[in-house]
Amino acid sequence: MLSRLKLTAEEMAALEKDFASILAYVGQVSAAAVGEVEEELPAVRNVMRNDVATVCAVGGSREALVGAFPRRDGDYLAVRKVINKKK
Repeated sequence: MLSRLKLTAEEMAALEKDFASILAYVGQVSAAAVGEVEEELPAVRNVMRNDVATVCAVGGSREALVGAFPRRDGDYLAVRKVINKKK
């Protein structure tokens, strides 16, 4: 789509100047002497806890948890919509 832009002569001249600046900067970055970089990275590991059943924080039972929930929809606990899909 960008290849189909219609530009005036003035716009083309401004873009040519911008492209020249960008290419000059890229040339400077490419010419920069970068020696070997030795960086010691920490060991990558996945820290996981044991999967252990615990007592519910709200009264210790399912009924207490469900009773503390503000809204229900039949057998489901209703929550406010937090994901909005945009098309």
